[in-house]
Amino acid sequence: MDVLLNKERAAELMERENLDGLVAQLPVNSYYLSSYWGLFNTPTGYDGAYFALYPRDPQAPAALILPALEIRRLETEGDKGLGTWMESVYAYSGPRDEEQRFADGTPRGADYAGWMTAELAEFTPLEVRWRSIIERLGGQMSPNAFFALSRALKAAGLEGGRLGVDDARTAGWLREAGLNTSECVYNPNLFNEIRLVKSADEIEILRQAAHVNEMALLVAAESMQDGSTWDELENMYMMSMAQQGGRGVYLMCGVGELPATHVRQGEPVFFDALGQYRHYHGDFGRCAVVGEPSREQRKRHAHLLAGWETAREYLRPGVRYSDLSAAVGDAVRKAGLKNFRDPVVHSVGLEHTDDPKPFGVQPQTKPDQVLRPDMVVNVDMPHTEMGWGSLHMEDTVRITTYGHERLSKAGFEIRIS
Repeated sequence: MDVLLNKERAAELMERENLDGLVAQLPVNSYYLSSYWGLFNTPTGYDGAYFALYPRDPQAPAALILPALEIRRLETEGDKGLGTWMESVYAYSGPRDEEQRFADGTPRGADYAGWMTAELAEFTPLEVRWRSIIERLGGQMSPNAFFALSRALKAAGLEGGRLGVDDARTAGWLREAGLNTSECVYNPNLFNEIRLVKSADEIEILRQAAHVNEMALLVAAESMQDGSTWDELENMYMMSMAQQGGRGVYLMCGVGELPATHVRQGEPVFFDALGQYRHYHGDFGRCAVVGEPSREQRKRHAHLLAGWETAREYLRPGVRYSDLSAAVGDAVRKAGLKNFRDPVVHSVGLEHTDDPKPFGVQPQTKPDQVLRPDMVVNVDMPHTEMGWGSLHMEDTVRITTYGHERLSKAGFEIRIS
């Protein structure tokens, strides 16, 4: 079973922040800690439906909190390697008709029996496990998620602990459950900091995400014709992502889309694809044209390649984002693309950019980071000139002990359709 969490880094940063544990409520963070993606973790899902608790003490039990109706889903997802690795599961149903309490003092919820069982049925092995987990947990329900989280904290010895949380409402939710002793430190960016350095299981998922995303971009680019609309090309990308088991986020040719509202023969167009595989992102960009590229387009494309060659020299531990970006920008401008802006360097993972994100600022604003082994980053090199066209070069790489490894596989040539 995959363990997404980088436990060593989590322990290191909890010690730095003097935290006794982490409590995650946001979908990407609860998934990161527990490896379980809730059924209702959707853009219009439910607040406070899932929590994951990860104590700093490795001997204290980590715990997943989820709705009663999903306990059998844990068995189904486990067959696919997608269940939780956490030792403890606390589920919740609703209030009981008569008040009863657990030994820890928290109230019991209504027992959960699940779906009806057919008489004289022969059960599949999975159905047998469904019945088993319902028998084991069905009589251990809390009345809501907050009482379930309170139980988990008490079991881990953290009812008086100092907790790092990613939702400012967590302290109030715990008070509703009668737990007034825990100190909740709201710091969502701490979770991003932990996620900057990937676990081995994350890197393997990111490899797959990079592959399916770049393949979908190339399918869309090859389908481009004179007169194609961007909606048509994005639909082709989305279909290819779905066929490979991924989910497309967007296919972009610039924030204003095509200047003539459709593709024109010989017009330089950049393709920037962002997609998800198992909730991890692939991010990839290339240049494309219908017909033979002009001499000018080939020349400018070569300028971008000069920047990528410089990036390869800087993609190693100890280099700052800002130094990498400045070096690549200088290389492209020295090669001849005089008005090229410095590229964006960003971490990629469960979010498009896994970097910490200050509030209320221009997207992509982030703290400067120093590259470390097992960080996964993108060098994002878009260039647009109104009245001429656009270029792009973007790849995903893993930082290794002495350099880097490309997770993207496609060549760097202009894509011609």
